[in-house]
Amino acid sequence: MNLSLNYIISQIKAKVDIVTVIEESPLHLRKRGRNFIGLCPFHSEKTPSFSVNPQKNIFKCFGCGVSGDQINLYARLNHINNGQAISQLSKRVGLTGKKLNKKQRLEVIKWQEDKELEKKFTQKYNEMFYFLCELRDYMKERAGAYKTINHIEKDSLLMCYYHAKAIHEDLLNRLLAGLHDEIDFEQQIAYFYAAKGVVERWEKLLEKYPPNYSESTE
Repeated sequence: MNLSLNYIISQIKAKVDIVTVIEESPLHLRKRGRNFIGLCPFHSEKTPSFSVNPQKNIFKCFGCGVSGDQINLYARLNHINNGQAISQLSKRVGLTGKKLNKKQRLEVIKWQEDKELEKKFTQKYNEMFYFLCELRDYMKERAGAYKTINHIEKDSLLMCYYHAKAIHEDLLNRLLAGLHDEIDFEQQIAYFYAAKGVVERWEKLLEKYPPNYSESTE
């Protein structure tokens, strides 16, 4: 993919949102929370499984699995391929496909860097969520290995976890809301940094108290 095409796509995504594509189509969707839902236009169904996220400009059908961005949706709804969709939408936003000038090239580079940062953020966000899930499961298993409550109370790591358990559960719920795009991006960033601090703390604690707790169960 050359820089010119990258620039055109970035401009289309910046100037043509997915809600506009929906409004120009025969789609009938209703608002649910931050998303829009309705019957999928790409397969026959009676229960709505087609979801549109206007914040991220993406759509997904949980029935047939089709998904994409506003360009993909425009192409599918108009029965054309993505290349034709890009050509039509580029004219709408005033792009002629001429050679990029210096300012446009810098915009493309910035857009590419932003996309890479977004990808890394999403990856780390997922990693922290699953780390906290695994930590919860591990602590449950660790507690279950003891025969009495007295043994549990002597386990410093378990006691540390139980004192912070309510905070962990709340953080997990908020991270999960972010994974489902039920909260805006600014909130996701806030919970990301909150989780980052918690994960870093527990990584150090797990190094200090390794999972060798069987001796205390006697």
